[in-house]
Amino acid sequence: MLSLDIGLVFSTTGPYAALGRAARAGAQMAIADLECEGRARITPMHRDPGGCPRNYEIMTADILRAGVSHVVGAITSWSRKDMIPVLERHGGLLWYPCPYEGFESNDHVVYMGAAPNHHMIPLLDRILREGIGRAYLLGSNYVWGWETLRLARERLVAAGVEIVGERFLPLGDTDCGRAIDEIAAVQPDIVMNSLIGPSNVAFFSGLPSENRPKVLSCNQTEADLDVLGDAGEGLISAGTFFEALGPDTFVRRAARAAPNGRCSAFFATTYASVRLMAESVRRAGATAPRAVFEAACAAPHDTVLGPVTIDQITRHAALTPHIAKLRAGRFEIVASAPAPVPADPYLINLPLVALPAAAPSALRIVQ
Repeated sequence: MLSLDIGLVFSTTGPYAALGRAARAGAQMAIADLECEGRARITPMHRDPGGCPRNYEIMTADILRAGVSHVVGAITSWSRKDMIPVLERHGGLLWYPCPYEGFESNDHVVYMGAAPNHHMIPLLDRILREGIGRAYLLGSNYVWGWETLRLARERLVAAGVEIVGERFLPLGDTDCGRAIDEIAAVQPDIVMNSLIGPSNVAFFSGLPSENRPKVLSCNQTEADLDVLGDAGEGLISAGTFFEALGPDTFVRRAARAAPNGRCSAFFATTYASVRLMAESVRRAGATAPRAVFEAACAAPHDTVLGPVTIDQITRHAALTPHIAKLRAGRFEIVASAPAPVPADPYLINLPLVALPAAAPSALRIVQ
């Protein structure tokens, strides 16, 4: 049986702890399954940076100095970008399982999470086909919020949509009153929401249920639903995994393992990342990051996310985009791409802006 040491670096405390706990639980279930199946015995080195970027750097260095070559982790792009110089100095490889804003391709990262053409672009294009005129942009004040809302602004303005307001909240801030008052005053058709953690919960909790605009998100998953409660009703989210997609057996097992009893994209993608990494080490016959990466790119992988391939140039996974609406505490799939879509992290193949009279979307409607 393959024997392998890996690092797990997830903030299970701090402002986005719910996401880190879900991802770490996914990794732990994958490790247990691999040993039960006789495929690999993995010894994890757990680290909790507590949402502090500096701790990601320190803890990643500690893991790599111990002779570990592979790290699964990071939630925010802020934390990933702090880890990359350490990975470069020590020759490590990060398996990054979270959605992000794109515009990166580093030789020490495998990007397993959704790129912009897996989340923001299909989500906005679907909404634009419905015909909207006014949008409000709201995000957490760090790279995810800045870049996702920049993309949203460019896409919406190109379609003739008026941006009637834009506001950023410090990471973890729960004072959403001014943003909520502005939304009530300007009456947008949609709010593009890139808040995370307590800021996101405070926003939804404070947003009146009457005359509420459509709220769109590219990072809301089942990991958030227990704290959102009824306040999130009607939220439209984009991602590459939702509980409703199954497989049913996996979802039931994940629900028992996940801290909040739900199977989210953070759980499922981290689970898939650990298994894919272990299989690539087995194929390579070594733990050297370059050999493992080449093995990961050499063949498709059957995962809980569906079939996954890793592009040798972009270092990103091809994933299937989905759009879902939150109804009665469950995300219901409303549209899906018919097949995995190669990641386009730099948006060099960006399609024309979708308009109400444009050609049908690449996403198919789910009946």
